[in-house]
Amino acid sequence: MHALPARSFWFPVLLILIGAGMLLHRLHLMWFGWPAVLWMFVTVGGGVKLYNGLVLKSRGGVFWGLFWFVLGGACLLRSCDVLWLDPGIMVSGLFLVSGAGLLLAFLVSPRDWYLLVPAACFLIVGGAILSTELGVWATWEVAPGLKI
Repeated sequence: MHALPARSFWFPVLLILIGAGMLLHRLHLMWFGWPAVLWMFVTVGGGVKLYNGLVLKSRGGVFWGLFWFVLGGACLLRSCDVLWLDPGIMVSGLFLVSGAGLLLAFLVSPRDWYLLVPAACFLIVGGAILSTELGVWATWEVAPGLKI
């Protein structure tokens, strides 16, 4: 009789990640607290959902898995004081991740060709917001081009 099913590999991986975070905190290399553990759960859960979506060819699993994996990873790095992301960049990142998730869902299931339209829209809007946040485009240069 097995204590755990053979498919559940995420729990040992999660314990190893928590242990590595606690060790880095003890060595004063990284701040580690319970918000980081929460975001680690979200990141690992999203990664497992993404992996299962790619293996089982489910477009919903791929989209939400990628979304939660990237969002959890960014918030994990932010809560551990490794990376600080401006809220404007986070908004554009959500658009870009949504577009990439829809594009990946199309690549998993090509018969759902209608996912390309929202994927392109999300990627274009996310790229435009990111380029204005980074100063590539000035807002006053883009606004006259958008008027009809």
